[in-house]
Amino acid sequence: MVERKKVLMLLSNPFRPDPRVHREALSLVKAGYHVTIICWDRGLSLPREKVIDGIKIIRVGPASDWGNARNMVKNLPKFWKNLRRTADGLDYGIVHAHDLDTLSPGLKLASRKKIPIIYDGHEIYHEMAGENLSPFLVKFVAWYERRMMRKPDIVLTVNEPIAKLFRGYGAKDVREIMNCQSDAGVDPSRVDELRKVMSPGGKGTALYIGVLEPNRLLLELAKAHSAGEEDFILVLGGFGSLEGQLKTIADKSNGRVAFIGKVHPKDVPAYTRAANVLLATYDPKLRNNRIGAPNKLFESMIASRPIIVSKGTYAADVAEKTGCGLPSEYTSDSVLSAVSRLLSDSELYKKCAESGRKAYEEKYNWAVMEARLLEAYSKLLN
Repeated sequence: MVERKKVLMLLSNPFRPDPRVHREALSLVKAGYHVTIICWDRGLSLPREKVIDGIKIIRVGPASDWGNARNMVKNLPKFWKNLRRTADGLDYGIVHAHDLDTLSPGLKLASRKKIPIIYDGHEIYHEMAGENLSPFLVKFVAWYERRMMRKPDIVLTVNEPIAKLFRGYGAKDVREIMNCQSDAGVDPSRVDELRKVMSPGGKGTALYIGVLEPNRLLLELAKAHSAGEEDFILVLGGFGSLEGQLKTIADKSNGRVAFIGKVHPKDVPAYTRAANVLLATYDPKLRNNRIGAPNKLFESMIASRPIIVSKGTYAADVAEKTGCGLPSEYTSDSVLSAVSRLLSDSELYKKCAESGRKAYEEKYNWAVMEARLLEAYSKLLN
């Protein structure tokens, strides 16, 4: 039993940390499991080995450019080889592979030791990769994803629409573990400090913190609000290919747009509470966006902050069902108008804020998801 409660997680990012992976690993450690994560440090800039919150992290190469799909495809087999070599020196009884780019080596490791494997599909992988791959490669990855989905003992994913899709691929046992979070609490003085940073004059704020890439309406919102008349500040933070353009727009916006740059995950809850409205406006034309559930949705519930989401998405369905925010057309004018509506209608704002918090307490919290995770692991142990 002791050996069986040793978990080897596989991850293709350097764990800075990855929020979903971190939450799951913490829950397992708390339940008496020993967790080791082998992950890919493409920048070769972080410590090779480190213990974080009782979780052993081992980072391997090779070096590879982020955002360069061709380079990533070229170096992926080298990562798999390094991963397997590192795993050979470890003791583990369950393999937990995160996303499709670690499933193949995970299956080999599990097969070699005749132990169970969990696959954790954070999204529809070929849809995500399709933004950077040729149509031919997208079709190949889609075929590969459908084929590989049938092999793990248990498949975890982030919501019911994706779970339904994976079942259609032939996955044996699919379970929904949403990216809900725990309310760790935030220092009120830190919230006040960040509120002054984002809005020195005390105006309302609409906040987006996340990956700064296309298909999130970020450039469109920044340009429109910079030239608009709505009486609030648009605050943008994170990292990605749009950083430079967004900073330039903010610098020329006369204070209407604020760019705060990279934000450490531990600071996100404080920023969320310091803001008035959150934004999660992803392009509904992309299927991952239509059926995904962004972390910001659950962050808004914890903080009692209304959120604006794109119509035609699963996030919009949750927002309407729970009352935690407003669905908007995927246009800058519609989103900015929705923010103004919330900030000018105190009754509507209060209703969304209270409804979101109620939804968090009743369903969309990590305690509920943690129980599902431990139940899946218990099945494998038994």
